[in-house]
Parts: sequence; C-alpha cells; structure tokens
Amino acid sequence: MRPELNAAPAQAGFTLLEVLIAFAIAALAIGILFRGTVSGLDATAVAAKYDEAISLARSHLAAIGHGAGIAPQITSGADGDGFTWHLRIRQVATRSLTLGEQDRANDVKPSHAILYDVSITESWREGGRERQVTLATRRFDVHASD
Repeated sequence: MRPELNAAPAQAGFTLLEVLIAFAIAALAIGILFRGTVSGLDATAVAAKYDEAISLARSHLAAIGHGAGIAPQITSGADGDGFTWHLRIRQVATRSLTLGEQDRANDVKPSHAILYDVSITESWREGGRERQVTLATRRFDVHASD
C-alpha cells in the first residue's frame, strides 16, 4: 500500500474545517467593506447637502444691498428641497462722512455711513438631525442726512 492513500482520509475533515473558517473570515471582511462603503456614501451625501446649503446662503448674501438699501431686519423663508433660511441684519456703527468744498458748493447733503452685521443661516433636516450652515459678513451703506 502507498502511504499517500492512508493519509488522505485523516486529512479530509481538516480540509472542510479550513474551508468553513476561510468562508467565515471572508464573510466578515466583506461585511466590514460593505459597512465602510455605506458610511462613505452617507458622508458624501451629507457633504453634498452642506455644499448646496453654502451655495444657497452665498446667493442670499450676494442679493443684499443690490437694488435697495440695507436696513436692520430679521427675515426667514424656504428655499425648497427641505432648506430654510434665516437672515439677520443689525446695525453696528454709524459714522458721518465729511464733505469736500466742491460738494458744499453743489448743495450735496451731508451723509453718513452705516456698518451692518449680516448673517444668513441655511438649515435642513437629514437623518433625524437638524443641520445648519451660517455665513456672516459686514456690509456698509451710505445714507444722506436729513
């Protein structure tokens, strides 16, 4: 008899056990990779929402002071797609502007500059959590004195 034939039946059980262990390890590794992929996709979706919120907030800031003077106010509204905005403008300081000789000769009224704090907050709900982005800046406006 050959020695290889006698050894084969004793090794057969170990081969099946090794295959089952390898399969369990592979299943765990695939589960971990899947969980990491899902987490990465979720993070990408959240980042896209933040990017959209920043874009919406910038568009609100860009519109302030164009076409109308700036005035203290608190307003809010909806931007659609689950986004809401909240605008706050408050006066920080006022400074009188001095007029030159030419302005006085042409009957230009004295004026003053007003500095405003402007903040816009975009908020939305995602995954059961309230998320928000706030952008803040300062703007000034020039008004003629009465």
